Amino acid sequence: MQQQTSATYDLRHTAAGPKKITTNVLEDITASCDEDLDICDLDSVASSVDSAAEEMFIDGLDPVLDGPSHDIYSPEEDCDSEPSHNIYSPEEDCDSVASPQQRKRSRLSSTCSTTGRDVREDENDGSSGTSNEKWHSSDDADIKPPHLDFTPVQEPGPQILPNRCTSPLQFFQLLFPKKMWQTIVVHTNDYGAKCHEKKGKVWDYICQKDLKSYIALVIYMSMFRCSSLTDYWSVSEHFSLSFPAKLMSYKKFLSISKALHLSDSKEDEKNSFRKGTAAYERLGKIQPLYQVIREACKTFFHPFQNITIVERMVTSQDKTVLKRCVKNKSPNMGYKLFALTDCTCGYTWDFFIYEGKSCVSQNVGLSYESVMALVDENTLGSGYKLFVDKFYTSPTLFRDLLYKKIWACGPIWTNRTGFPKTVVNRLSKNAPRGTMRWIRDDSLLFVEWKDSQEVQMCSTFHKAFEGDTVQRKVKSDTHRTIVEVPIPAVVLDYNRLGEFIWCSLFLFIVPVPLMH
Repeated sequence: MQQQTSATYDLRHTAAGPKKITTNVLEDITASCDEDLDICDLDSVASSVDSAAEEMFIDGLDPVLDGPSHDIYSPEEDCDSEPSHNIYSPEEDCDSVASPQQRKRSRLSSTCSTTGRDVREDENDGSSGTSNEKWHSSDDADIKPPHLDFTPVQEPGPQILPNRCTSPLQFFQLLFPKKMWQTIVVHTNDYGAKCHEKKGKVWDYICQKDLKSYIALVIYMSMFRCSSLTDYWSVSEHFSLSFPAKLMSYKKFLSISKALHLSDSKEDEKNSFRKGTAAYERLGKIQPLYQVIREACKTFFHPFQNITIVERMVTSQDKTVLKRCVKNKSPNMGYKLFALTDCTCGYTWDFFIYEGKSCVSQNVGLSYESVMALVDENTLGSGYKLFVDKFYTSPTLFRDLLYKKIWACGPIWTNRTGFPKTVVNRLSKNAPRGTMRWIRDDSLLFVEWKDSQEVQMCSTFHKAFEGDTVQRKVKSDTHRTIVEVPIPAVVLDYNRLGEFIWCSLFLFIVPVPLMH
């Protein structure tokens, strides 16, 4: 992990693309299950693929909010070259050139190339402006946004826990209660017996102890990777592991993997007949555990004031309706999850699984709906500060969050609907480091700041400039010197968010039951 220098704007919690779990310990297992259990859903895959929309998502764009529009200012109208979306590194020179290989979702970076800024400089005379408003400088006074009291529904931090919770296993069992273990055992036995009966075989029934041993092995495999599944049971004198064989045989592990089931197979059959209708439940096969874990996450912890939305990808090559498919981009294939996490410790307070483009409103977009689905003021509280990346930031979303008494800020695309169209007094190409421009639209503050690249931000709880400065290296003819440059408060606050880690066993067992 790279060490973060003070006040750099490579915001570590909003990665250049969706944060992904690039390895899946069950991938080798499930790959061999398709032929035996006939679990492919080929007819459903095509319906979930929209290559143009998915390509936009990979680049950090929302097809609804960032689609072509002639009503807003678009940097692409000024640029002959492709926009640069690379992440800034503090060690770069102020005149560094972006690499085209880094065109992934950025945190705080330029949304227009140098060529575009050349044209913008010529437009700063105001002849192209479509609004009476103009961009202000740091010398112009800004109003202070109305104060919102931080009133969480519960005291932030860990909630009341049972007295018996003293070990990691006991904390794990808060997410996996005893009743859930038995439910999975029953459904797995039913499904396994049904599949074996079709082939004239007898199913070897499992118990809770077998299931717990299986889950223990899944966790073990996620921490200790072998080149193939059989290597965990290798008896070679050169390489062998004692732990897997002590818990169960390879044959039994593979058998449970093929039959692992979280839901009632009879209900699954009924649900399959509803496919293609509004009554079809795409997450029906994981609903029991899915809802239990979501409720447990919210029960035993309450977020502190700073929260954020992150994405996770459970990679999978198997063909199911819920898998995000991107043509010719196999590393990006898998199950996509959106999560609301606490910025202080990285705790996941709530999450949901993306169910495909057909379940997303064509009016507000996936980015808007993802945030609104997770930020529930009735169970969360008011006065929270939500930090998001460019994919989510939009004036419409921020206004609606403010109506819920939730503050928000984040970098924004200059061609996103609602971004100020006026070019009067905008940053010029040759603006020195630390130069800023801002414009206020009622409760929304839009800020442009010049560092090694241009930064555009939107916020509902910041003033334009509070007098803050940061150190930057400036290259001269002979050497580099460190100088103090002004920095907007919104950029400074956004940079202060720390790194966090989100882990959940749920991610490791999702692919198997989804396909069975």
